This record gives sequence, structure tokens and C-alpha cells, in this order.
Amino acid sequence: MTGAGGPATVIGWRAGARAGALAALAVAVSMLAASPVGAGDPVGQITEFTTPSPNSGPSRIAAGPDGNLWFAELNNPGRIGRITTGGGITEFTAGLTPNSQPVGMTAGPDGNLWFTEIANPGRIGRITTGGGITEFTAGLTPNSQPLGMTAGPDGNLWFTEIANPGRIGRITTGGGVTEFTAGLTPNSTPVEITPGPDGNLWFTEGASPGRIGRITTSGGITEFTAGLTPNSGPNRIVAGPDGNLWFTELNNPGRIGRITTAGLVTEFSAGLTPNNTPLGIAAGCDGNLWFTEAANPGRIGRITTAGVITEFTAGLTPNSQPVGITPGPDANLWFTEAADPGRVAKIGAGCVPPPPPTVIQPRFTG
Repeated sequence: MTGAGGPATVIGWRAGARAGALAALAVAVSMLAASPVGAGDPVGQITEFTTPSPNSGPSRIAAGPDGNLWFAELNNPGRIGRITTGGGITEFTAGLTPNSQPVGMTAGPDGNLWFTEIANPGRIGRITTGGGITEFTAGLTPNSQPLGMTAGPDGNLWFTEIANPGRIGRITTGGGVTEFTAGLTPNSTPVEITPGPDGNLWFTEGASPGRIGRITTSGGITEFTAGLTPNSGPNRIVAGPDGNLWFTELNNPGRIGRITTAGLVTEFSAGLTPNNTPLGIAAGCDGNLWFTEAANPGRIGRITTAGVITEFTAGLTPNSQPVGITPGPDANLWFTEAADPGRVAKIGAGCVPPPPPTVIQPRFTG
């Protein structure tokens, strides 16, 4: 008996199996229609967009479920920004406490965007894709300075608290906050956090001598220092396409680090301009890691999983201080520029859409 293949390939079948096979063919056609039709911009091509509010201080940026990019504007009075892939920017302030300094940003499992507010007393914020903002403080230690934020594998949001003694926080989509400190070196300054391929959360600790931390979804913390240059200032961290975690080290001379889920650290600096302050980092659609270099004149860097680094400056306004970076829905990388007047920009990774699924027309038999 000849049967149907996977959802992308349909062969022939007997008359009795026609209904199921026709359904499979419909799925295949639907997948073909949903496949991306446009490639990203050419490799290294940078396009900048200026925020409507001067000196807005764009910080972290994340892709939203609505096909747009969302970013935090740190400078007073503080805003949450949204930019379309065509460059149209909208800013939101209603419901946001003035001067709260929004900084971290991530897409949540509930279809909203979540962010941190670092100014005292510290808050966690949620914004709908329509711009409705809600803030949460219950259960959050006052003046703990929430900073980095990510969606966890457990359906919650996880964040770092940098103020001494330092904490890792978890907030449910309903606003319930839990904080964790057991196993965390006091005053280690947790900075950024990301989900790992092992089902845990991984974070950086920027204070001397610097550490990489891992926390389970139940709150068990382990720290790693072996192979990490002392005082290198680990900062942002992201899961790479190679099953490892990749992070930036911002202190001079600056490095890009890689840590396995077993805790083995490797550092890379060849090809990286010294004293360039690597900061944000993201996995690109090209299978590489892309990062921002905030020190003047500013650069966007790319590192392969083998450690080969390339830097890009063409089209980037000098001294614009690139900060956050994230993959966009348009096969480009999107990043923020914190220097006045504040910009959001995209850089091409040279990605092309995947080939459409092969659909073999059905051959009726029987």
C-alpha cells in the first residue's frame, strides 16, 4: 500500500485514504503559502531610524508577537517604543510611572511584552501590543534594580536584580513575584538572563571577578568562573545555534565568551577592536551571533560559532552607542542606539528564506 508522506510531501494513495491525504496536501499548500517570501537586507547593510522623542535613550529590544520590534527608552520620563519593520515608530507612556527608567525587554508567553524598570523602588511592567501598560511591585524587594529579563521555559518571566546583594527574580503572567538568592554570590551584580538549551536559565554576573550563573526553574543556582578572565565584566547572554550560551565581556579589552551547558568557558578576541565595549548579543538567522559595540565610534560585530569575528560600521552614525540587539521577523538584526537623539536600526545578515516545501501532486489510484 502506498501511503502519504510528511506534511510537505504527498505521494499517491488508494481511494480509501483519499480524505486523509487530501488533508495532508492542504497542510502542505498552507505551509507553502506561509513560507517567507522576502530575504533580509544584504550582509552588513545598516539602516537607522530616529525616535520621535529626542534623547530617549533606547536600551533593550525584542521582537513582538505582532511582527514589530519593541524597545525600552531609558531616559526620563521613560517610554516603551514600537517600531515596524518599515521603520514607523510609536511611543507609549500611559500607565508608565514617570522617570522609572524602563530598560529590560522581552516577549512573554501571554502575547504581551514584559519589561523591567530599574529606578527605585523598581518595577516589572507589561505592555499589550495595543499599548496598554500594567506595572507590578508586590513581592519585589524595594530598590533591587530589576535589569535583564527573559521568558522562561516554564511559562514565567525571569529577571535579574543588580542591587546588592543581587537576586534572580521570577514573575508569573499574573504578576506573582518570587526572588532567589541561595547559591548566588552576594554583591555579584546579576546583569542579563536567557533560557538555555538545557531547560535552565543562564545569567551573567558583572561584578569582579565576574561569573556565569545557571538557575533551574525551581530556583537552584550554580555559578561558573573557570576559564573566565577575571574582571572581564560579563554582560549580555544568549543561547547560540550550537547548543552553547554566548555572552559579551565589556571590560577592556573586550571579549566574546562561550560557555557550554557543562560550564566550560572559551573566550574570543581576535578580530575584535580593543576597548570597544561589547554589549548586546543575539543569535542571527544566518547561524552566527551578532553583537553591539558601544564604545565610540560604535560597531556591530558578528562572530561565527567557530569564533571568527567581523565588524561593521558602514551606515552607522559615529558615536551612536549601539546597545541592545535582537533578531527581527524580517531576517534582519535590529538594534538600539542610546546616544542622543536615540535611534533604532537594522543590519542585514544576508539571510534568505528557506526553500518552499516540496509538494508532489497526488496521483489517484484504485
